[in-house]
Amino acid sequence: MAAHAGQKINGGDHLIVGIDPAREPRDRTDVVKRHVTDRAASEDRVYTALQERCTDCARRLPIYQVDSRRVQGLDAFYWMRRRDKRCQPDCPGKRPIIYAPRDLRLVLPRRIYGLDVTLFVGERHLLDGISLSQIARDLKQRGAPVDQRHTCRVFRDFVALTQLVRGDDASVQARLRAQGGIVLMCDGVQFEERSPVLYLVWDAVSGEPLFGERKAYRGEEDLVPLLERVRAMNVPVIGIVTDKETGLVPAIERVFPGVPYQYCQTHFLKNCARPLADDLTALQTSVRRRADAVREIGKLIASSERSETNAATEPEQKTTLAAATSAQIKMSETPSVPKTDPDLAREVDLAREICELVRVNSRVSGKAPLDPPELKRHDRLENLRDLVNDARQKKPRGRRRKRVAVA
Repeated sequence: MAAHAGQKINGGDHLIVGIDPAREPRDRTDVVKRHVTDRAASEDRVYTALQERCTDCARRLPIYQVDSRRVQGLDAFYWMRRRDKRCQPDCPGKRPIIYAPRDLRLVLPRRIYGLDVTLFVGERHLLDGISLSQIARDLKQRGAPVDQRHTCRVFRDFVALTQLVRGDDASVQARLRAQGGIVLMCDGVQFEERSPVLYLVWDAVSGEPLFGERKAYRGEEDLVPLLERVRAMNVPVIGIVTDKETGLVPAIERVFPGVPYQYCQTHFLKNCARPLADDLTALQTSVRRRADAVREIGKLIASSERSETNAATEPEQKTTLAAATSAQIKMSETPSVPKTDPDLAREVDLAREICELVRVNSRVSGKAPLDPPELKRHDRLENLRDLVNDARQKKPRGRRRKRVAVA
């Protein structure tokens, strides 16, 4: 949602992205140790600084640095990339760094465990009374590799969120005024139906978290006190971006009348793409089926090469390709690949490369809802199919060989 904080609000001009020269350096000493998992990343979350041109020389701002972070969620992990901008060295101005916006709904600053993991640990420990060590084991069984000693830090983050009062800090208020105001973002995150809702309020320009409260109800009267704390900061509110929550919308209009206000474009686009959910699921099933079939062909090639190696080192134990793979793949006849035939050896190498391309392209990530990964994977597999068909048609006619039929 923060990626759209600088978009047009109520048809107005683009919001100016604030500059935070006093922002603290990126210190990674408090980032917990990364855990390695063999699961593929679900998608990449890319956030780019919204200002296009330098205010001093009017030239287009290039990408100055990219902060890539691997974020572990409950069900998958993804890469979060924040692309900051800065003007060229020969710029006559001060060349401040224009930072990309932050989305605190995904992950807290300088953390690698997603906000859903933080809520999982906090709610299970407070509501259910489950020990942190048992929660760590439950997360591992669920596929989220979280070390037991890191679970304590995640729980401390949860407690800090529920009592967040950073917006009352005078130095924070002065810094936000210096940047020209804030783009207010407010959203609630709930672990499950019976748990309270954790509402977070932050500035999309600097990524500064301001307030956090746990609310048992989502009504207008419950959310007004939280928004009034933001108004009491005496910092100009340039614009507001939220989702279309029933109690949040009237609370915003009541506390900040006349402030440009728009609904989250990400939620709107997801609602527009919701009718495609069944089709995308079917498409992903088709991609998985085709990728599994090609994977079997790759196993067939590897088995053929192993059988030839065994035949060369142990002539008394020669085995054919059909004998080596008959228990796994049903086929009428599977002749081995003779190394004396250079043309056929090149075809086998090409088949191996195609199998690897199919494996990689069947796992590429996308950015829903405008670039769904299911459609992206399907298109890439279709492109590979077209390449194979073109090569088959352009193949010169030679002596006919027996083809291997894979079920």
